[in-house]
Amino acid sequence: MINQMKDLFGNKCTGIKLNTGEYKFLNKPTRQMKFCEAVNYSFSVPIELKSENIGCPGARRSLGIEQKDDELAGIISENTHIPVSYVKEGLGSIPVLQNPVSNIAFGISEEMEDELKADVFIAYTSPENIMKFMHRAASLKIQPQIPPYSLHSICGNVFSRVFEDNVISVSFGCPESRKYGGVNSDEVIIGIPYDLLHFYLSHRKAD
Repeated sequence: MINQMKDLFGNKCTGIKLNTGEYKFLNKPTRQMKFCEAVNYSFSVPIELKSENIGCPGARRSLGIEQKDDELAGIISENTHIPVSYVKEGLGSIPVLQNPVSNIAFGISEEMEDELKADVFIAYTSPENIMKFMHRAASLKIQPQIPPYSLHSICGNVFSRVFEDNVISVSFGCPESRKYGGVNSDEVIIGIPYDLLHFYLSHRKAD
C-alpha cells in the first residue's frame, strides 16, 4: 500500500513495523538514531533499529523503552523555556507503547509488503494534501486527530498515538523533528494505521 500512500501524499512516505524478527533486506545502522531521523532516512533506504539504537529520550519514552517523565519534562522545559507543568501535561497526553519493542523496521517497500505488513504509515506532506485527505476521510466518517501539544511530534503524537489508539494523527511537528527528522517548513506530518488506510483506499471514490 505504500505506493498508494505516495499517490495521496507524495514521495516522503514510509511504512513502519514493530518486532519484525530477522529480515535480511533491511539496513542495520550501528549508531544511535532519533526516531524522526530514522523515519526521514527510510524515505530512501529501508532500515532496522534495535531498541538500544533509539537514542532520543522522547522516542524511548514514546516507545515504552524508558519512561522518566519528570526528568524529560525538565530537559524539555530548559531547552524550550516552556513551563515544566505545561510540558508534563503534554507528555501525559502522549500515549506510550504498552508492549516491549525489540526492533523497528522503517521504509517497508511495496515488494516487502507480502512478508512485512506495516503497522503504521507516516508521511510528510503539504497542508493542501492533508486538507484533501481530511475531506475525503470525512465522507467515510473517519476523523483524524490533531493533538494540541507540539512535543515528540513524530515518535509520540504520530507514531505511538496511531499504533496504540488506532487513529489517524496529524502533527505540525516539533523543533527536534524539523531539525533532525527532515520535516521542511512547508510540511505537515500524518500517521495512519494499516487498517484505516486499507479501509480508506478500498472505499474512497476516484478523483
